[in-house]
Amino acid sequence: MRRPRLVDRLLAARDVPLATIVAPPGYGKSSLLSEWSERDRRRFVWLTPDDRGEFPATVMRSAAAQHRGLVLVIDDADALSPPVLQGTVMPLVRDLPNGSIVAVASRTEPDLPVGRLRAHRSLIEIRMRDLAMTPAEAAVLLRRAGLELGFEEVQALVRETEGWPAALYLAALSLRDDPELDGAARFGGDDHLLSEFLRDEVLSVVPADLRRFLMRSAVLEELSGPACDAVLDEHGSALALSRLERASQLLVPLDRAHETYRWQRLFAGALRAELRRAEPELEPRLHLRASAWHAERGEIDRAIEHAVAAGETERAGDLLWENILSYVARGRTDPVERWLASFSDDHIAGYAPLALSAAHCALAVGKADHAQHWVAAAATALARQPEGHRQDSLATGLTVIEILLARAGAGEMRKAAAGAFESEADDSPWRPVLCLLNGVAEHLLGRRDDAVVLLERGAELSVATQPSVASLCLAVRTMVAVENEDWDTAGELTDRAERLVRDEGLGDYPLSALVFAAGAAVRAHQGRVDEAKRDLRRGAELLGSLGEHMPWYGAEARILLAHAALRLADLVRARSLLAEASRLARKTPDAVIFGRWFDEAWAYMDTLAESSLSGPSSLTIAELRILRFLPSHRSFREIAMQLGVSANTVKTQAHSVYRKLGAASRSEAVARASEAGLLCQ
Repeated sequence: MRRPRLVDRLLAARDVPLATIVAPPGYGKSSLLSEWSERDRRRFVWLTPDDRGEFPATVMRSAAAQHRGLVLVIDDADALSPPVLQGTVMPLVRDLPNGSIVAVASRTEPDLPVGRLRAHRSLIEIRMRDLAMTPAEAAVLLRRAGLELGFEEVQALVRETEGWPAALYLAALSLRDDPELDGAARFGGDDHLLSEFLRDEVLSVVPADLRRFLMRSAVLEELSGPACDAVLDEHGSALALSRLERASQLLVPLDRAHETYRWQRLFAGALRAELRRAEPELEPRLHLRASAWHAERGEIDRAIEHAVAAGETERAGDLLWENILSYVARGRTDPVERWLASFSDDHIAGYAPLALSAAHCALAVGKADHAQHWVAAAATALARQPEGHRQDSLATGLTVIEILLARAGAGEMRKAAAGAFESEADDSPWRPVLCLLNGVAEHLLGRRDDAVVLLERGAELSVATQPSVASLCLAVRTMVAVENEDWDTAGELTDRAERLVRDEGLGDYPLSALVFAAGAAVRAHQGRVDEAKRDLRRGAELLGSLGEHMPWYGAEARILLAHAALRLADLVRARSLLAEASRLARKTPDAVIFGRWFDEAWAYMDTLAESSLSGPSSLTIAELRILRFLPSHRSFREIAMQLGVSANTVKTQAHSVYRKLGAASRSEAVARASEAGLLCQ
């Protein structure tokens, strides 16, 4: 593989005395040096140490004295002792004539004063990130190695390998013989070809004490001294990380202070595979320690990740249940579904917090059947638990799902939400969503003022921690404002709700459908046609993915969308939405608000239908043809003769023209038609 972009950088650096090319094995350091030598007019001299690992002084002096414009290359510099490397490179950097350069290629950080050289602009550096292959370069490499992949698969493989050339080549060897598997998904750190390469080229040169540290620390996504001390149950991890950073470029610093690191992604996978082979019983314990360490710091995602990796159903379930509202209310259902997929159905069903977490997640993404299944499983598992063991929180979670489904009607919905709210502590994360549901129930029952109070409180409680709940409180309040014909308040509420959805990245979240429906209704009333159409389209799309498992929600959203469609003159869509809303509204029979909305919508539609039968725009082609003759003094019989139709036909069509133009006579019809621009004066 040719690397012209890197060679160009080296060719351009003719006024610096030192070039360092530092990267792990398999990044093409030697190949880059060779390509550079082919394109540079200067003489390249490869310096090779003698049997004692030193460079003869006479050779060094001769090379420096006899030629101007030299490139002196020391490859595999990591094999040299620090005194030899420093004693060789620094005198050359100091004494070489202008236009010459020393090139040092190493797998580890060379023991040279690079900080001082960097500050004095006396150094050009090529590192791992520079040698990583782009997708285009990787595609060529894979094709030459006999593996044909689509470009998206190539991109996925580059992401997985982080552009590591040797890993890409090994991936080609591994994958080309197994066409049944798919792209990057079939090549990871546990691939045997990669494991052998890393064992031979990387782990073999790491000191034994660091090798143990290296494998055990790989369970962590981010490595720091305190994290490694806690997880590995030892001291001095910060020093070990510092040593490893110099020994292996595969340890990537994440901050400027070089206190936090990560392993190169593919290498981390290989280390974990090696750990499972060497110490299979240890990995779950390390993950549990990591889970506890992250949980203490409020890093819940990582705490759950490690609990799942440890296969600890109860710990994962407890952590997930404690935070399920935050995940659902922020639209973060993808990681929840991924964590749940790590457990069998029996494991989920057997532990109430995990089953109920699965139920809430399923409900949020519109999988009603799944939600009902997990609710039943959670109830069964909960009944088996000892009295008082996490009963309150789980009982509230079950209640919330029953309220959302509103099977017992708006009255029972209100009663259950109010009761659950009072039973929860002031700082309970369930209080905001219970405010929302209680407010919805009050609204469904026609008690607007009580609904507004609850919805305002729900929005205040949830805006910082549960943005989806806050946006829904604002959307339902918008519906109340529309009912009160308070369009200024409705516009303000809609703006707030949509801003919250946008800022929190909830635009693709199915539960945001009501927010867009409210926005469409208000924008259409305000005459903001393009915005109304945009919100109408988005709301309908999200409703389609949400399903109909919350009848009150589906009815309210469709009513608002129908309201927008009517004012956008989309009668076909409005009729369809109203029919769907009517069907869903019947599932909450004691809700009183729907009747008024339906009555007003159908009345408005009848008015539109009547107006569509009159007016200048409703004239047919035959009627327009008659209209053309009305300004003349010809009789209906004379017009009929000229048009070749009966006089009765002309008379009927003329009177239809009068009616549609709102005229009582022929002369008045001519005047109205002229005003409408249908006749030339």
